[in-house]
Amino acid sequence: MINRIRRSFARAGACQHGGRVQEAASILGAEPLDFSANINPLGSPPLKELFLEELENIGHYPDNSYRDFRRAAGKFVNVDMECIVPGNGSSELIRLFAECCFEEGDIGLVPTPSFGEYTNQSLLAGAVVKKVSIRTDGLPLLNDTDLEKAKLLFLCNPNNPTGRLLCADQVIDLADRCEEAETFLLVDEAFIELSEPEESVAAQAPHREFLFVMRSLTKSFGVPGLRLGFGVTNIKLAGILNLARIPWSIGSLAAAAATYLLGCEEHLEQSRIVIKEELAWLEFALQKLGLRPLPSSVNFILVNIEPSGLASDILAERTMAQGVLVRDCQSFGLGKIYLRVAVRSRSENERLIAALEKALLCRD
Repeated sequence: MINRIRRSFARAGACQHGGRVQEAASILGAEPLDFSANINPLGSPPLKELFLEELENIGHYPDNSYRDFRRAAGKFVNVDMECIVPGNGSSELIRLFAECCFEEGDIGLVPTPSFGEYTNQSLLAGAVVKKVSIRTDGLPLLNDTDLEKAKLLFLCNPNNPTGRLLCADQVIDLADRCEEAETFLLVDEAFIELSEPEESVAAQAPHREFLFVMRSLTKSFGVPGLRLGFGVTNIKLAGILNLARIPWSIGSLAAAAATYLLGCEEHLEQSRIVIKEELAWLEFALQKLGLRPLPSSVNFILVNIEPSGLASDILAERTMAQGVLVRDCQSFGLGKIYLRVAVRSRSENERLIAALEKALLCRD
């Protein structure tokens, strides 16, 4: 049987993610406080009334063109709606773009450390993944030969898991190199609305042939259960991707929510204020525990735990025993000396610090 399956699928491995609340709850007997997934600490604007109203349309297929969603997304990033590709979260868009770009054996460049789905979806599409290190300025270390040989380069901005934000000029310079090399550049801006949205390059995408920029409503508006995102590119490429994507991949409830949420910019403004305050508080509290949080520009922190003398999987397990989930960063290729923690409300952040303190004091 296996020899009749596409080789890239037969070789597929698991991609590790945070947010495994239900799995942890089955072990703990109660729902844990989740710091392993990086979601807006203010949660989402109220959606109950919208959903109740939209339930009247649940007997019909969604509009597969998602005109309202695309119109709202276009207005949100100041581009024409014809440049918008709606998606069932960032993961669907990464997969769609990888399938669009890669033929068997093509090269995909993935800066390391960064989001695991870039590698996972590239391999599933049959690509050969070449991992490249990240320079001290936050950009991938690339020579012209590597860029010219590659079909697609991924860039996460702000970077997950480091929390580092590149300025728009840095990304535009890289996009210029990709245009010259005729190499596609996927810029994942899933967290930029919770950081500094003025550094987005989404408005540049319609004017370039090889640039595709992704945004995530899941993270920005605190709705991971809805799975919502969109891509921005030139009209011709957007048309190809919209024809290639799975029909009706976004349910009618989620599509209606997307249109509404993209008008809630005041919610995002307030979220950025809270994140900035809590980020500073949490960095200081982690330092007081003897840990080394890396500077971050967004709603999560990469923490060097080497001073604790504990391996990341051990400390994550002990913290979970206290009812709090944190992200072990081994799957990012960072060894056993890093954890990633989200930035949440003050009371929740205090619970995280208390759980970490108990976990650090615990001795087998």
